Amino acid sequence: MPFMPSPASPAHRARCAISARCARPTLRLPLLALCLLLLPLVMSCSSPPKTGVYIDLASQPIFYMDDWVRRGNPQVSVRPATPPNRPLTALFVPFRVTQQMEKPGVVGLEVSRQIWQTWLSEKVFPVIEFAENATPYRRDLAMQMAALRGAQLLIGGYVTHYVNGGTSGDSKLSVSLEIWDVNTGQMIWAMGHAGVMEHQFTNDFILFSAKARKPSDPMWAVTQTVSWDMAQEIKLWIDPPAPKGLSKEPAF
Repeated sequence: MPFMPSPASPAHRARCAISARCARPTLRLPLLALCLLLLPLVMSCSSPPKTGVYIDLASQPIFYMDDWVRRGNPQVSVRPATPPNRPLTALFVPFRVTQQMEKPGVVGLEVSRQIWQTWLSEKVFPVIEFAENATPYRRDLAMQMAALRGAQLLIGGYVTHYVNGGTSGDSKLSVSLEIWDVNTGQMIWAMGHAGVMEHQFTNDFILFSAKARKPSDPMWAVTQTVSWDMAQEIKLWIDPPAPKGLSKEPAF
């Protein structure tokens, strides 16, 4: 006669269920500890400014990394040799878009407006007027407008590359900026800068997965970062750090 196991009692089944439920978190604790140990490695590989982790004992832990703008240093080809000897006023005109696209005037206006607003908040110059209704940057026309409005400097430039990828693609921006002395007609600044926020995919590892979080408007973040970097270059010209043991007389 074959062996027939005796049915388990209700009390025995209850004890088994409790033991199984208690065992699941116990088994996951070593995995959780290992994930926490690997977190510095994940952050060092991606170098994001902010990270977070979502842990659910019933599923795979997820590490969230806030995306950031990748860029180098502004490329300056023309800069003044000495700082200005007086506060300067400037007229900022909309940038001209050199890339083939729909509604380039709208893109140039919005990029220029954001750069101008960043420079206002950074107090680059005591007075920076934005000529919103001006035509896209043409030096001859813009210089006449700046002279009529009594500005000492003209700020203009070009949007050479613009890709708005939103939250599902790469966002890229390249700009070229020029600053002219209205009185002498000489160029005193020529600067180029670029930034990109790439679309990051989820990386699934054995014990955890890593996901990148983008801001709601990645293009705004790219433009803001590029604008801020260029503003710092100009501010260093206006108020340079005092060299040790040396003094320079302003000549501009």
